[in-house]
Amino acid sequence: MAGFVFPGFRLCLCVGLAFGSLVPVPSARAQSGWDEPIQAPREPEPPAPPAEPNPDWGDAPPTEYEERSPQNPDWVEETEAPPVTGARRSASEVYDIRFSNRSLTLPRGMIRGTYDTVAGRRLGTADAVSAMSLGFAISLAQDFEIGFSRYRMGSFPDSSALPSFGFGGEGLIAFSLSPDVKFGDIPLYARFQALDRKAVKLALDAVFRIPSQTNFGFLGGIPIRVIVQERFSFDFGVQFDVVDNPQGPVLWGMNLPFAFNANATDGLFFQLLSGINLFDLGQTLRTATSGLVQGPFYFIPLGVTAGYAFEGGSTMMDAFVSFRFPALYGFTARDSNVNSETWQFIIGFNVHSPVLFKGSAL
Repeated sequence: MAGFVFPGFRLCLCVGLAFGSLVPVPSARAQSGWDEPIQAPREPEPPAPPAEPNPDWGDAPPTEYEERSPQNPDWVEETEAPPVTGARRSASEVYDIRFSNRSLTLPRGMIRGTYDTVAGRRLGTADAVSAMSLGFAISLAQDFEIGFSRYRMGSFPDSSALPSFGFGGEGLIAFSLSPDVKFGDIPLYARFQALDRKAVKLALDAVFRIPSQTNFGFLGGIPIRVIVQERFSFDFGVQFDVVDNPQGPVLWGMNLPFAFNANATDGLFFQLLSGINLFDLGQTLRTATSGLVQGPFYFIPLGVTAGYAFEGGSTMMDAFVSFRFPALYGFTARDSNVNSETWQFIIGFNVHSPVLFKGSAL
């Protein structure tokens, strides 16, 4: 039994040996691929152009909430409010709060309201006098100002014959309170600043007195301001006035005012006032205001003013008091006289608006 081999197994063995001899066996060199030729590397293909986005597939535009959302990288939290454009500039931004450094006309688009009350004793009378005046001025164009007021920068208080030696009672609304209660005259003026340099200002005045208490009058003037280091200035110039005189020929006069202005601080200012007034140059026999009998007459006034300018929101206000002897020293070709009995005390307020006209910056 040990030497017996199953006949089927022997047959399978013979067939497998015969079939294996027919299949070639590749060598190790052939299997490694060394017999194949080496090919050059292929050049990379150019990248395909990006596909154009389909507008129908785009995202909807972000809403206002999404734009402001903290998840939006383009949104930045602001710690300060953005500047507001188109806001009105305050009065002190365009018209210097320092009285000594101001121009002779208001900046374009600004309004000034004026008030003053005067008490004193008039030349040639024994009665005390008092008056109240409210005025208004506006700058309609650059360097051009008009108003119904006896206040003009660099020309107040006026000691010429036209405003009755500075005793007031002239304005858009004005009253003489004593010795009699009467409506005052209305001065209509126009001023053009012909020269506006940092240190020198020059203007031209035309003032018409519309009478309701006295007589018609006209004043033409050339006020000049010289500024020194923005805190000191000198006001001077020349004025010619013509006043109707029902009792005789027309009265002609000339005034040469002078003022020294000083700012102790930005708001606090002082004035020293003087000059010379040539009254009745027409050699008339008598005047209605003074009672003097022969001209011409020359008067030298002397006065002081203290004031303070301050801001109130976007507006600016000047408050001031002034004391003057409007005819302290008077003389003619034959005589002279010191007159301390004629005096006046003035309390006044000026209110400057912000620039009101759109696009009317300096």
